[in-house]
Amino acid sequence: MRQPTPSSFRRCLSGSLIAIVVGSFSILIAAEPDASAPNPEHVSFFESRIRPVLVQHCYECHSDQTDDVAGSLWLDSAGGMKDGGDSGPAIVPGDVDGSLLISAIRYESSEMPPSGRLPDPVIEDFEKWIRDGAVDPRSSADLPGRRLAPSGIDLEEGRKFWAFQPVRSSTIPVMQADQKPADSWIDAFLNDALSHAGIIANEDASIDAQLRRLSFDLTGLPPSEDLIESWRSDPSERHWMKIVDELLASSEFAEHWARHEMDVARYADSNGADFNATHHDAWRYRDYLVRSIARDVPIDETIRQQIAGDLLPFATPEQQYDQLVATTFLMIGTKMLSERNKTKLIMDVVDEQIDTVGRAFMALTLGCARCHDHKFDPVATEDYYALAGIFRSTRSLEGESQRYVSTWRPTPLPASPDLIAAHAAYDAKTKELQQAIKKQKSELESLQAPQPALEGVVIDDREAVQDGQWTESTYMPGFIGEGYVHDNNRDKGERSIQFQTALPAPGDSDSAGGAATKIESAMPTWEVRLWYSPGTTRAANIPATIQIGEQTHELTIDQRQSGNKVTFLVLGRWKADYGSELRLRISNHNTTGYVVVDALQIVQLDESQDDQAAGPDSDRVARIDSIRQQRQAAFKNEIKRLEDELTAHKKIAPERLPHAMAVADLPASQCRDCEVHIRGEINNLGEPVPRGFLRVCGNGSSVIQADPSSGPLSQSSGRLELADWLTDPDHPLTARVSVNRIWMHLMGEGIVRTVDNFGSRGERPAHPELLDALAIELIRSGWSRKQLIRQIVLTNAYRRSSQDNPDAASIDPENRLLWRAHRRRLTAESIRDAMLVVSGTLDRSPRYDTMRSYGVLVSNNNADSKANKVVTLADPKRTIYLPIIRGEIPTLLSTLDAADPDLLVGKRPTTNVPAQAFALIGSDEVRHWAKLTAQRLVNEVPAEQDRVEPVYRRVLQRFPQSADRDLVNAWMNSPAASEMDEITRWQYWIAAMFAGTEFRFLD
Repeated sequence: MRQPTPSSFRRCLSGSLIAIVVGSFSILIAAEPDASAPNPEHVSFFESRIRPVLVQHCYECHSDQTDDVAGSLWLDSAGGMKDGGDSGPAIVPGDVDGSLLISAIRYESSEMPPSGRLPDPVIEDFEKWIRDGAVDPRSSADLPGRRLAPSGIDLEEGRKFWAFQPVRSSTIPVMQADQKPADSWIDAFLNDALSHAGIIANEDASIDAQLRRLSFDLTGLPPSEDLIESWRSDPSERHWMKIVDELLASSEFAEHWARHEMDVARYADSNGADFNATHHDAWRYRDYLVRSIARDVPIDETIRQQIAGDLLPFATPEQQYDQLVATTFLMIGTKMLSERNKTKLIMDVVDEQIDTVGRAFMALTLGCARCHDHKFDPVATEDYYALAGIFRSTRSLEGESQRYVSTWRPTPLPASPDLIAAHAAYDAKTKELQQAIKKQKSELESLQAPQPALEGVVIDDREAVQDGQWTESTYMPGFIGEGYVHDNNRDKGERSIQFQTALPAPGDSDSAGGAATKIESAMPTWEVRLWYSPGTTRAANIPATIQIGEQTHELTIDQRQSGNKVTFLVLGRWKADYGSELRLRISNHNTTGYVVVDALQIVQLDESQDDQAAGPDSDRVARIDSIRQQRQAAFKNEIKRLEDELTAHKKIAPERLPHAMAVADLPASQCRDCEVHIRGEINNLGEPVPRGFLRVCGNGSSVIQADPSSGPLSQSSGRLELADWLTDPDHPLTARVSVNRIWMHLMGEGIVRTVDNFGSRGERPAHPELLDALAIELIRSGWSRKQLIRQIVLTNAYRRSSQDNPDAASIDPENRLLWRAHRRRLTAESIRDAMLVVSGTLDRSPRYDTMRSYGVLVSNNNADSKANKVVTLADPKRTIYLPIIRGEIPTLLSTLDAADPDLLVGKRPTTNVPAQAFALIGSDEVRHWAKLTAQRLVNEVPAEQDRVEPVYRRVLQRFPQSADRDLVNAWMNSPAASEMDEITRWQYWIAAMFAGTEFRFLD
């Protein structure tokens, strides 16, 4: 039988099988949600990466700030960019090389800005912006000659906008007589709107569709076959509530909803950008989110922990651990770590943190106010820099002032006493072995270094009398004995060393291996040599006194010569009788530099040498060489033993001590207010603004007031006060934003569809009273995520069919009133995880220390980038536990609209790309999972005609209809399938099911 190859697999699925299924089953290509609206991620990218550069580098010559616009090109409006100037349009959306703006900033056609070429990462941002369609939220009508003069921010007028109004309670509409008893207060609001619009809502979806929707919405995984059987046998309200509670209590629920939070937190296991450094401890933040959601930690508390967890009190080490890890939220965004201008780097990080906090918790685009008052919302530049003072008083990076590449702060976390003790013992043993190896190697190198033969008397420094604390060393090669000593250039006048010996008689030798003296003379001449290591840091004025026989001489020794090994200096030649006493005292009194002493050598000269220049001895004694060779062999054996012991020791290393990518307040002396940066320029400073909050969000003071009990504000950043302000129940935005996101994940669309933008450029709420009622309920329940989710999924609205109704659609074509369920695609993670479940290969256990085996840099721009080897879709873990490497998201996941970790993503885009189905078909991993599913099916169900029902239950979580059976039979009897063995036939069919819209979408 023919076995499938990748090319034949795609070819067959693109031919015979598609021809069978595309018409009636809609398995590969179907109408998907329209995605014509601007992608919020692209809008955010423009606001954070493009607009600030235009303001800083282009507006001076190409905006209405100048009376003489260069080249008639206005770059301060969307229309001006596209209309262009004298040379034509500045940009062509989607065409990078055809855009004159790109050519100019590349310094190809012209050189813009003329003050200097923009950094490559900035140019790459512009290229990406144009490649993605050049989304520009600035008004196209905002063209030259039509612009109004800035009028300032009118806070009172701004507070009239719905989002800045206090959350208001509303009376629950009275249920109509014909409404079902199971309707909740949420249904009452929705049904009231439908009634006023004259729309009849859809009936419930099929019981299979309801369970599949609930399971994927709550856990991101398909329902088990046992759960399907149980639900089909008892589809009652009581049983539905029981299933809801079981799913909410599952670990899979916490993992799935943590992934939603990771989208907002722009989670990644690497930095990306210019220096794709490894986030070794980011996984702790991911697991913190999983733990918090599993325990139903109040949403307001998780917000406080993520902004100021390091400043919050704690009762247990576990609580302190979580609170420190939570602040990774502020750290995990992309940063230009190699930015040379550290002031700019700090302010760029501050801007990213302000933008993230604004959109994550208030759904406001605060980054727009960095360069000027917000164009659309009542947020002044002063409000922006009031927040900037808070985050600039927060330490986010190390190396902010001098290092070429900055990095984040590794903050120690609480650890168990046993782990701390294990590390102490491990580190002590490691250090002991390393020091022993270093010492043995140093001594071996000393033995291996060529040394002159030492005639006469040799006295090592260890035999001398030392006064004061001398430091032993073996750094310079060629030393005598076991090393040498130096004064460490300290304690001048308090350290001395004295050598003492008797001049040898003919035939005597010293204990250090000096050659025997055989010369006899009536009055012999002695040459006295001092061995030392020279260097430019040595002292040149070392005082010494030598007494030889009846003579005493005062000497000054100069050791300041160049050299790379121990040598000797002749102190002098004197006549003295055999047996006379010799004393040499060397001091560091008033010396400038290191004083180094190795050994003293005394050599008798014959008469022919009296007038010759001194030189090293020429011959070594044979016994010395023999001893040295024996010692070298012993050292080598000991070094190998120690290295083997160290290798074995490292294999039993304890779990590493925990650290977090946490923030901290700067020292009190550095916490201060931030000046307004005019046009966002770091070198164009205005007046400082007191640290504080957005004035439009309340009628009280927006300036942080110092707490008398904790000292003046200057001693802290203000993050704790910011966290308290955000989570105040009276805040107009925080609770609304939270419930709106939860509603979107369950209902397909937010009550405010622009979930990350509650400002004037966002959409208005479809059900404002319901939005506020949900916000009030969230606060009343203690900010419980699980309770709010439970209330929503118990509504009739949640369980409605997604079927179209022409009458209702004619009144409400966008389904704003929720007369039907929104048909929506599963997340990329759920699609992959579902295939793992169906194939029986999903490993449900968590993964810790995701990036442990990777060094500082996880990837770079080279073709052999490590990142290509970090992430493999064949990994059986849930997708949440796969590494997320910026710039290296697996193609299949990115094709299925996985979140871009460079950006905050409150709502993922749903692109209308039929190629997504073909990406699934072309995936080696999908083909593998389809084969494993086919093998399970064939092994468990012997008869081919009996396999249709189990394959549909496993893959699509429903029972097949007669039309489905006809499709399967048509494929199994086709010419292409007849050439395959039974496992391969089913593999092809299951792969087509995986690629189909019914598998990828929730009805």
